[in-house]
Amino acid sequence: WFTFRSRVSGVYLSIMTQALTYALMLAFFRNEMGFGGNNGLTDFKDILGFSLQADTTRAGLFVASALALAGGYLACRALTTARLGRVCRAIRDQEDRVRFLGYRVENVKLWVFTFSAMLAGIAGALYVPQVGIINPTEFSPLASIEIVIWVAVGGRSTLYGAVVGALVVNYAKSFLTAAMPDAWLFCLGGLFVLVTLFLPDGVAGLLRRSGRTGNRPADPLPATPEEEAS
Repeated sequence: WFTFRSRVSGVYLSIMTQALTYALMLAFFRNEMGFGGNNGLTDFKDILGFSLQADTTRAGLFVASALALAGGYLACRALTTARLGRVCRAIRDQEDRVRFLGYRVENVKLWVFTFSAMLAGIAGALYVPQVGIINPTEFSPLASIEIVIWVAVGGRSTLYGAVVGALVVNYAKSFLTAAMPDAWLFCLGGLFVLVTLFLPDGVAGLLRRSGRTGNRPADPLPATPEEEAS
């Protein structure tokens, strides 16, 4: 709240959040914290009394992840179409003007920040039981940057673009880290540069433009001389 109250935004807000996350990562690396140090937390055997090795539990986690994704999408959709969503877009474009109109901009930012943290928390709670490990490297700036690249690749102007970008980038990550593990970070950075330069609206923008082009009516044929004479 104090950060938003001080009107810190843009790059400076990103640097502050990354610095705090990095400090938290260094703290969790310490064995005194009781979180396993470098190894993190491993050897998860059950969740809510159900064995994680059981096929039914794994299937249930996949279903819960799908439902959480659908619920998060619908919640974000409702948010963007509501009055609060319009205020958020106005703050993004003209923060000072919104403040002049009497809105408490810092309160709106804090609410959105908390809402996004809640979605991230739900995602993490479903992710860890499925992979079976969580370590401090998940707090590294690289993890945050990778999520930004998901959104850039998928398209920032749509909600489903983030889902598309996550699927594309993680599929490429699974393939390239096995085939060329040392080149993955270079490929990730190159992908971000290429998308920024040549595909600013991401994959979702490309699909939207292709749909408009496909639905565009064909140009009428030129009239023949006989038709022009008549």
